[in-house]
Amino acid sequence: MNTMLISDAAKEVHVENHVLRYWEEELRLPIKRNEMGHRYYTASDVERFKKIKNMKEQGLQLKAIKTVLQAELSEGEEQKEVHCEPELAISIVDSRDLKEEKTKKLQWLLQQLFMDTLEKNNIQLCNEIKETILKELDYQFRMQEEREEARDRKQEVRTEEYYKKMDELLRVKTKKKRHFIF
Repeated sequence: MNTMLISDAAKEVHVENHVLRYWEEELRLPIKRNEMGHRYYTASDVERFKKIKNMKEQGLQLKAIKTVLQAELSEGEEQKEVHCEPELAISIVDSRDLKEEKTKKLQWLLQQLFMDTLEKNNIQLCNEIKETILKELDYQFRMQEEREEARDRKQEVRTEEYYKKMDELLRVKTKKKRHFIF
């Protein structure tokens, strides 16, 4: 088996070494390593990187590329299963079937991207709603406390005025009683 080091693979793909390492990490590619832990690349690895570079040049983000690679991987596994069973008849696929297959792949890819985006947006929306509700509850509790404090202050003022009036009345009554006694 013919293998190459990262520098040679990077030259084949026409990218820097760090780009291959980044793609490997972000796309979780199964790159083999030797006994010393150094990466080594096969021809199929280089072809996969060329395909990734091509998709990047077409404007796809790594998340979309990851989805495409996963779809190809699962499709490859399905094909292996088909080829493992010799009794299955293999039909010749015409170009219309290929177009349908590509359309299905694109549809699946878009569906995966949509679901992923929807899930992230739902999480973000839930967090925003939760934050808004908490702020509103906090505001309502503060307003209720302020109303209760204002009501308590009014009650204190009324009570104080009541006792002042009672005190005045008692003074007036005691003065009148003193007048009658003398």
